[in-house]
Amino acid sequence: MVVLTTYYEKGQYGLPVDQSKAFELLQHSSELGSAAGHFNLGISYDDGVGVEQDTKKAFHHYQIAAMMGHVGARHNLGCAESENRNHQRAMRHFMIAAKCGYKCSLDVVKQGFIDGLVTKEGFEKTLRAYQASCNETKSEQRDRVAVIKARARE
Repeated sequence: MVVLTTYYEKGQYGLPVDQSKAFELLQHSSELGSAAGHFNLGISYDDGVGVEQDTKKAFHHYQIAAMMGHVGARHNLGCAESENRNHQRAMRHFMIAAKCGYKCSLDVVKQGFIDGLVTKEGFEKTLRAYQASCNETKSEQRDRVAVIKARARE
């Protein structure tokens, strides 16, 4: 259902561009317990797409998605906490996301270490967990796809 929302947002596969329909589908998917639905609702509220912008509702949906294991939502919670000047709380969110293999969060944690917001021990632990997570997802098939994608960009 979440994929269908993208088709309405962009008017793909013969569907008309309809932001309100996309938002309605996201609401329905979140009601059915979809982490991706909650994450995308958070983005919709954050950006004001198909709905009036509401950062509190965005934060709420990111929280639900993060509790369901959505790593991108965890990263976005870190961003929101950082914007609210809750830097220690933000770093905890980024460290959790980085430990799950989220590169953007790892980059933020690295900068947090440089800025003195993350301890050396915390950074090392996060870096080790990030590497372990990446190693778990490695496969020959993924490597082949990466090569094909790289060639396609050339």
